[in-house]
Amino acid sequence: MQICSNSASPYRPRVHRTVLASLLVGLLTGLVLPATASAQASSDEEQPIQARDLYRMREVTEVALSPRGRSVAYTVRRLSPGRSATPRARLYVTRTSGRDDPRLLSQNRHHAREPAWHPDGTHLAFVRPVDGTPQVFVLPLNGGIPYQLTDTPHGAQAPQWGPGGEQLLFASRVPEPAVHRQTDRRPPTERPGRAPADTVRAPAPDTLLVLRHDRTLNPVDSLPVDAGGRLRTPTDTTDTLQIPQHPSIPDTLAAPPVHRLAALSPDSVRAVFDQFRLRPDTTTVAVRPDTAATPDGNLTQIRRWMHQNRRSGTALVSSRLELQGERRLQPTPAYRHHYVVDVPPGIRSGRPPRPTPRLVTGGYRSYGQADWLPGGGQIVVSGMPSTNRSPDRVRRRALFVADLDRPRLRRLLRIENYALTDPAVTTDGSTVAFRLASLSRTSDAPADVGIFDLDGRSQPRVLTSALDRDVASVEWAPDGWYLYATAPSEGGRPLFRFTPFARDTTDADPRAQSPDMPADRATSRNEFTLDSTMVRPAEAEQMTGAARAIHSFDVTNATAVYASTDPATPSALYANTVSFNNERPLATPNAEWLARRQIAKPSRVTISRDSLDVTGWVTRPVAFPDSLRHPLFVQARGGPPELSAPYTPETWFERQYLAGRGLGLVEGFPRGSAGFGTAFRRANDQNWGPGPARDVLALADSAATLSWTDSTQVALGGTGYGGTLAAWLLGQTDRFAAAVALNGVYDLPALLGGGRAWRLVPEEFGGYPWEGVPPLSLGDPTLSFGLLSPDSTARTPWTALHRNSPLTYAHLIRTPLLLMQGGTDRRVGPSQGERLYKRLKILDRPVEYVRYPGVGHDVSASASPRQRLDRLVRTHEFLARFLDLPAPPGSSRTTNRP
Repeated sequence: MQICSNSASPYRPRVHRTVLASLLVGLLTGLVLPATASAQASSDEEQPIQARDLYRMREVTEVALSPRGRSVAYTVRRLSPGRSATPRARLYVTRTSGRDDPRLLSQNRHHAREPAWHPDGTHLAFVRPVDGTPQVFVLPLNGGIPYQLTDTPHGAQAPQWGPGGEQLLFASRVPEPAVHRQTDRRPPTERPGRAPADTVRAPAPDTLLVLRHDRTLNPVDSLPVDAGGRLRTPTDTTDTLQIPQHPSIPDTLAAPPVHRLAALSPDSVRAVFDQFRLRPDTTTVAVRPDTAATPDGNLTQIRRWMHQNRRSGTALVSSRLELQGERRLQPTPAYRHHYVVDVPPGIRSGRPPRPTPRLVTGGYRSYGQADWLPGGGQIVVSGMPSTNRSPDRVRRRALFVADLDRPRLRRLLRIENYALTDPAVTTDGSTVAFRLASLSRTSDAPADVGIFDLDGRSQPRVLTSALDRDVASVEWAPDGWYLYATAPSEGGRPLFRFTPFARDTTDADPRAQSPDMPADRATSRNEFTLDSTMVRPAEAEQMTGAARAIHSFDVTNATAVYASTDPATPSALYANTVSFNNERPLATPNAEWLARRQIAKPSRVTISRDSLDVTGWVTRPVAFPDSLRHPLFVQARGGPPELSAPYTPETWFERQYLAGRGLGLVEGFPRGSAGFGTAFRRANDQNWGPGPARDVLALADSAATLSWTDSTQVALGGTGYGGTLAAWLLGQTDRFAAAVALNGVYDLPALLGGGRAWRLVPEEFGGYPWEGVPPLSLGDPTLSFGLLSPDSTARTPWTALHRNSPLTYAHLIRTPLLLMQGGTDRRVGPSQGERLYKRLKILDRPVEYVRYPGVGHDVSASASPRQRLDRLVRTHEFLARFLDLPAPPGSSRTTNRP
């Protein structure tokens, strides 16, 4: 046998050759097995991320600290090779000291999520599906099996224990027909020319002439009478007197027949009455309602027949503004409501009867996040105001206080032209924090956090305006002095902390205990218009680095726990002191398989464009010779939050997988992206193409000067808004060898009618596509081509939308393009990819279209594991057709281009 070697090759030898050489050496030295094991281990250590490692990846999601902060409950999600898009999540608990191994609380076949601690720390509530519907379970931590607390037909989620632990609050999405049954009120509708009750006809009761015996007054017969008191005998179905059959008229006396009653004169009728000793009387009786449904009946019956077709799915009928859901059409809305349920005693030792939940919020409006007041009899909840308008037309949100012992809802706070959401109440019940977002169509201001005293006698205060970031996930420290939140910033999602109050070192706390809403709350002020006197920023501290993304966190007065993604690992759970100087890992579910992989470390790069600092991340491939020059894959990220892909563990995996295939990565956040301040976000108003395109090209030029990059081989890609920008750029330049776009918007005017994110059209372009349509002209062309200057896009909404639509320049695209589209992406509309693909195919351009059935805009949340893997591998394969990629370590090298 001859062993061939190629010392001149810059690529590493294939794995089987390395193992074979070690075997031969081992035979000569008598150390066959150790040498083989050593060689295999060495090969594993040098291996970058592999495609099937996606199935090994674990993601720490929801975290919840026990009341005293000694333990933390959390869920770990994993993918499994299969068709289901729902990852399996398992529930764990571990000590925050880090000295104990995590303890598994749920079996692998169950999908557990949203853990919530009982106030005494003895039980955990969590959500698990039952026959596909989520329900709340309660698990004793000292042993036992979970007790199913809820069995609501529309599901239960977001469980929260009451302050005493005797009640539990949860939310449920109730479809409109169920709300109708609850309220017995018709839903609001915008059907043109149709009333809500026009399929129901309740005829007026009939008037009857009752003939009674003049002595006993027993009814003898009855005749119908019209509105004028005249007998309706000409239209009667009989021509003889009949025995009364109505249940309200006892049948005690029969009458002989008198034929042709209608032909008798009034005197003759009187003679008949006298002869039979009858006394006339009148009464009203209900008429059986018309319930017939037929296509050949009257208009009411036709409408009933059509309604039956609608309910059976024969026809989808809607008059909603928000017809598009996230992944499917929603012709019938559902409303999010809150329920409270009494937790029965004895769930540790037995299975008591399941209690019946009580509705806390109701009607044809939805309610968001809720939080308990410390007295246990009320909650603070966000919701839309009461209105007769369709809920789709109402974007305003206010804070309300709901009583649990009676159906009463009182407004706590309303700020004109703002949506108030995510209330969080301090432990002492004195203050509520909330998130406020402007409803102005032209505002690019980030969402802020405000606070409001629950006594209602002072104006609200905005805390976070100085941070200039979209703040979310608001949570108080138990003592009420610190307020924590996360926000996208510089490409990551750090944890921030605010100090709203000056500490009082005296014994008396100025914020006295307020267990329930004050009785005189109705006389306090609850409506405001935001002005400068309310904007009083609190000191903000960034507690974690910008390169990390905090996905979930919880805090006590002494401890903080958080699940995060960072450059070294896709997901892990950490604990820290509140000074954030003693971080320690509590759960590292990816550590074992990552120990056998080489991890590429991204480097931050910042360039200046148009007085803006543009940020990006550059990643050099791993496990390749230092002398090798790598092709570049430039990816546009960020953009408007509705269309930007969040930094998730799957984003981390995509970066590592492509870098392991020999691609140098440039990930850029062009102007308009969230997390870089208001000025940066406003810089792409009416300018989704030229300005952001220059930012991405400048980042690509900067990376092309690095010693390890091959500037002659550059590809382009993007997801969501990044896909939009990538396609727009292809119509302006031919510098890219290939491109990949996923779930982009390629026809901006069509987004208005075809996508759930349609409000981006008036918000980002200053109006609607029909505003500013130029008059028909046979002169100069309407549009100019080439890389437009930023000021040339500041035109009417019609002009701006067309100048920034990739479809406008599709005839100039000659770069090979892989178009990927989620088959149920209703956020932008699944036809967006088809529109661009069809135009390019008509032009005979190099384009390939991939549609993933059942996948929405957020691929990581809706695609099956196999679909996610297919997207990654397909991206690499397509780029390998047009770039000279090096062979991954441990595989044979193939020629990618002719």
